[in-house]
Amino acid sequence: MNVIEVKNVSKKYVIAHEHQNPHASIREIITEYGKNILKSIFKKNRSNQSTKANTFEEFWALKNINFDIQAGDRIALLGRNGAGKSTLLKLLSRITDPTSGSIKISGRVASLLEVGTGFHPDLTGRENILFNSAIMGMSHREIKSKFEEIVAFADIEKFLDTPIKRYSSGMCMRLGFAIAAHLNAELLILDEVLAVGDIQFQDKCMKKMNEIGAQGSTILFVSHNTSSVLSLCNKGILLEKGELKNYGPIEQCLSHYMQTCPIAGLKWIGNAGDDHIRFFSAALQAPLNNTGFFYQEENTLLNIDCEVMKPNPGLFLGVSILNSRGQTIAHSRLCDLEEFQNMIINPGQHQFSFHLDLNLFHPGEYQVRIDCSIQNRKKILDDEVLLKFAVYSRSSQLKHPPGTEKDGISLGNRWRKQNAIPSGYKSKLK
Repeated sequence: MNVIEVKNVSKKYVIAHEHQNPHASIREIITEYGKNILKSIFKKNRSNQSTKANTFEEFWALKNINFDIQAGDRIALLGRNGAGKSTLLKLLSRITDPTSGSIKISGRVASLLEVGTGFHPDLTGRENILFNSAIMGMSHREIKSKFEEIVAFADIEKFLDTPIKRYSSGMCMRLGFAIAAHLNAELLILDEVLAVGDIQFQDKCMKKMNEIGAQGSTILFVSHNTSSVLSLCNKGILLEKGELKNYGPIEQCLSHYMQTCPIAGLKWIGNAGDDHIRFFSAALQAPLNNTGFFYQEENTLLNIDCEVMKPNPGLFLGVSILNSRGQTIAHSRLCDLEEFQNMIINPGQHQFSFHLDLNLFHPGEYQVRIDCSIQNRKKILDDEVLLKFAVYSRSSQLKHPPGTEKDGISLGNRWRKQNAIPSGYKSKLK
């Protein structure tokens, strides 16, 4: 059964290109306004039309979009900024109408496109829950039965009778998501709203969305977080400049997206350093699956090209691994082991390789930073050379409960069972 049917949908906007002086005085503004009135009266229709043509431009945000979404699908809407994602979500949320084509939606729709959407700033949190829930189609009985759950999920008990205008953006987002998630809608639409919340609330939302999906509801989700998309969604829609470029299994769609609009910067080329050493390139060996992201069972090489011009015994070279929040979770330096200490002493061109075992990584997004310094004297590189990559587990749904995946380094399987403690041993100690 199709929950959404989109047929030949296009959306056109008209962009004004009138050039006005932002620093004009009131007198100049009134004078210009009067001139425009006189022009509109005395100019001929043809010249008037020509003026309009020169000051307005048609922009097609979406062009001939076609797709069907089945009940229970969890769809990731992918694309660069300006690709048409938000426009499509507004059409599906019935906020605006398409210029051409048709959209058919079956069942109740809950959408959260912007922080604070649908809230009245002068009403309290309590009043906005009642007001917003009613607008979304909940009956009085449903609102009454869900009220306590919404408040608890949003974690706003202390501020329930405070006007929304005094809420932070994070509090508004939590409340908006809580209302939408408890609507029991057939279709839940979310547009990158989770980026506002803290890490704990993002995890909470991911668990809730997995629960909603498991109950058979359809989810349409916009996010630039690869791990969230891969752990939640089973299909993807890729938009490029308003056109539908890919619709299918999430890994196939994400692969297309990351190859054409790379989230992961697997290669850096430039010229960074000082008079001691210069760096010209750093790259991670491309994934074997040619998707743009890695699976845990894969390995990759970090290759670094540099030139030592002024050798120094205190010159250190290393790599650091950062998680999606920019926190260092692992590092390695040439000086950590004696046999590698002299690798960077000699002047001239150098090529270094560092082996990365991706089995050590939990699913998530990571950065590789090249570190270089002279001990106790100066830092040669300061975040100039950064690479980005994503790691995914083929069996993440089996290994992890929904929404529990974390980026980070795995300690591996080092569990050992010691000899069994004789029964009654602890009681004897007492």
